[in-house]
Amino acid sequence: MNYGFATQLGSGVYSVAGRTVQVYRLPFSYSARDENERGWGLVVTFPVTLGFYDFRASDVIEEGIPDDLETASLVPGVEFRLPAGKRWLLKPYARAGVVTESSDSANAYVFGVGLRSIADFPAKGFGLAWGNGLDYSRVAPSGTGDDDLLSFETSLEARHALGLAVRRHELDYGLYGALSLYFDDPQFPLREDSDGSVDDQYEIGFTFGAKEPARIWKIPVPRVGFGYRFGDEISAVRFVIGTPVASLTR
Repeated sequence: MNYGFATQLGSGVYSVAGRTVQVYRLPFSYSARDENERGWGLVVTFPVTLGFYDFRASDVIEEGIPDDLETASLVPGVEFRLPAGKRWLLKPYARAGVVTESSDSANAYVFGVGLRSIADFPAKGFGLAWGNGLDYSRVAPSGTGDDDLLSFETSLEARHALGLAVRRHELDYGLYGALSLYFDDPQFPLREDSDGSVDDQYEIGFTFGAKEPARIWKIPVPRVGFGYRFGDEISAVRFVIGTPVASLTR
């Protein structure tokens, strides 16, 4: 996919101008209003993405941090948090910003809207979470035509306590599965065999970590795990840090 969609899709390997760029997404945000105290909540988001051509994370060990930054983006937005019952949270959002590519001095504007939801409920000793997300993004590069992407994701996670605790933080494990549907193939780059059909991808995996958000010296400690993603022309093993898929984000 084109690197302009990295804000929606997250860290990964993308294409720009026929070259491969590895993108890292930093999901900065600020909670301006707490829904648990005031009925509805508001989060201001300002995700930053940084991209490097022909770069591998293992290169840092031998060559250090790259000197040149090839792509970058800042796409601020707002997310409303609307409780729809005791266990169901709706999260409509909107965002807009700019992405840049250094070699051609090219800019592109990014717009996005969507609706995500997550519901939590217990079931025979397990804590279940059902997440859904409908996301639309549009990239408007300077000098070329616009490109858009519509996707839907649904996921289910089951967590169970391990009966262990570290520094008074109870530990648990989670098993999850997710289905992602992409309704509109991006045009940059466009696969030669693309026929406009819906692309589907699946993922299963597990995570391990603290039952409630934990911090060590005020530093958040994320969950970790592994996932396997598969679908049309894709087969990948993921090392998961944090929430395994976007629709399970609280």
